[in-house]
Amino acid sequence: MGSEQLRILGAPEPRSPPETLLRYADAGEIGSVAQVWYEGLRDEPGSPWADYLAKWTPVAAKKWFLDSQKRLGARFLVAEKEKMVVGMNGMIIEKRSGIGRFFTGVVVRSAERERGIGAILLYRSLHDIKAEGLRTAEVETRDGITAAKYLYPKYGGKKHTVQG
Repeated sequence: MGSEQLRILGAPEPRSPPETLLRYADAGEIGSVAQVWYEGLRDEPGSPWADYLAKWTPVAAKKWFLDSQKRLGARFLVAEKEKMVVGMNGMIIEKRSGIGRFFTGVVVRSAERERGIGAILLYRSLHDIKAEGLRTAEVETRDGITAAKYLYPKYGGKKHTVQG
């Protein structure tokens, strides 16, 4: 496992994919958000999350997300297309530390990848935590996954190895 630290830079806003709406999920949608997270990790090329997901189900993820929302004030930014959640990023705003934690990472349904949805989710997430007065964002991820290789570095991502 590695950790990416993203500095909030003045990166240009990526073009929003057609017919894609970004918004925060409400409590009634957390099951759909958890399903996108689970399927997105499961479908990652090379299956780097296979051992991790052996401990999870979409139902367990939903419980984790709801608990994170209740205890930590987690927010779930979602990308919606044709009234269906196609991408997400779970965030925890830590005012005391000055860090926005992307505790789920940016995850996009496999059928919607390579259309700019991950880039617009990450850009908006960084914009929103900057609006909260934070200067840094962190996401824990694995080496070799698509977001760690291509998406996070575009926005100033710097790798830090976490011993686990």
